[in-house]
Amino acid sequence: MANNRSRSRRQSSKIAFCGLMVALSVALMLTGGLIPIATYCAPMASAILLLPILLEFGKKAAWTAYAAVSLITLMLGIDKEAAFFYLFLGYYPILKWEIDRIKNKRLRLPCKLLVFNAAIVLMYVMLGLLMNMTAIVEEFTQMGTVLLIVFIVMLNACLLLYDRLMFPMVYLYVNKIKPRLKFIH
Repeated sequence: MANNRSRSRRQSSKIAFCGLMVALSVALMLTGGLIPIATYCAPMASAILLLPILLEFGKKAAWTAYAAVSLITLMLGIDKEAAFFYLFLGYYPILKWEIDRIKNKRLRLPCKLLVFNAAIVLMYVMLGLLMNMTAIVEEFTQMGTVLLIVFIVMLNACLLLYDRLMFPMVYLYVNKIKPRLKFIH
């Protein structure tokens, strides 16, 4: 009987914690429509919130939270570009640790860049062609080749910084935030 109660409390804590992280992620995503630069910052910050779920409850819970945030922001989000950015790259904090398990260190970075660039290309193709968002296509056309290359290089640099940021974020969560969350223990 006590074992069932303990398991029930653990499950309730898991659901509450994941729900809280999903709600916070959605709130961050919804701010993406208010501030122009937040089109790229809000999805990255929201995806970071998957790390505590991943650390506490595993990949299945993290993927479920990612799917929930993706669906909610696609339905409610003002900035569809930010919603698609999260849909196509919000999973990166989950996938990063799998890529880091590749034994050959020289393959890790190209693998990360390949995943990132393939997701970006697919995202903008879907936004531009399938969703008929001609404004995005026009924006990239007006940029010209040089600015488009600079944009792509900057996006890749942001991914590398974001990837590097994961370690301090995990350290911060495990050593500073988690000890204060009594219901997780």
